[in-house]
Amino acid sequence: MIIFSSEIVPKDPLWKIDLLAYLIEEMGLSGVWLSEHPHNRSSFITASLLLKRVSQLWIGVGVVNPYTINPFVIAQLTASLTEIAPNRVKIAIGAGDKTTLESIGVERSNPLEKVREAVTIVRRILRERRVTMDNVDGRLDFNPRSYAPIYIGAQGPRMLQLAGEIGDGVLVNYSNPEDLKWAYMQVKIGIDRSSRTMENFDAAAYLTLSIDNDIEKAAKTAAPYAAYVLCGLPEKMIEDLDIDDKFLNEVKETVKKADWLKLYSILPVEIIKKMVLVGRPSDLREVLEEVVEIGYRHIVLGAPLGPRILYSLKEICKITGELIKLHV
Repeated sequence: MIIFSSEIVPKDPLWKIDLLAYLIEEMGLSGVWLSEHPHNRSSFITASLLLKRVSQLWIGVGVVNPYTINPFVIAQLTASLTEIAPNRVKIAIGAGDKTTLESIGVERSNPLEKVREAVTIVRRILRERRVTMDNVDGRLDFNPRSYAPIYIGAQGPRMLQLAGEIGDGVLVNYSNPEDLKWAYMQVKIGIDRSSRTMENFDAAAYLTLSIDNDIEKAAKTAAPYAAYVLCGLPEKMIEDLDIDDKFLNEVKETVKKADWLKLYSILPVEIIKKMVLVGRPSDLREVLEEVVEIGYRHIVLGAPLGPRILYSLKEICKITGELIKLHV
């Protein structure tokens, strides 16, 4: 069985996010991932609203990082959400975007160790209400209503392997089937290390996409998202793309300043297309079939979706509905 969910970026007013979640539920997708970013509305607060508004969708919060939110607080917030909607909450933890963290004065150090520790703390709190390890000795004075599966947001090989080793699932933020295949094999290394199987693990391909018949508009809509993905890529992938340091630093500075007009002028369409799935609905179907063939059984349809959000959602849901029928 294949699961399709969608991303909502909490950058719009809450009433718009509420409406979008309602439409996503009506169109038959399984869930929504609320991306966490310090420049946007809180994904946890947004999740508390949506879990009250929709009745079928599960809501995933992530990717949250242990630098801006203490892992114990991540567990507390997640447990509180399970009281609103038991068995409809997921949480994703990752190292965060280095460029963004630096812009708000946060140093991202020892990412693998920090993510491993955060996952351990959150899991113990959700299951046992108490955690005692190293310098952490904390408890909850209320019972979570359900366990929330813990995903790890990953791109680099060691984080992907860690996800396979200790996560309940992984969110792989690539849109190119070749990159997704490589990432899947890295996750499998971690799965084998943990003596588990892929059947008991939720490997989710988190596709950043912009779909429209007007390719130029689709690419322009995708530019800021492509820039964020580019800034977070592992060093090896930057080298493979043959992107020089001067250009990369210019993109990072532009993202920090949110100078989107400049970004449109300096970010080539060919780079955008390497970071984001830009194309027509028929292009999306081809890619989704390839991703399913790799082995992914959960596909997140990531923002921006396209320049015309309702058109994109309708086209996406036509395609996903057909694929679900094919792979029942």
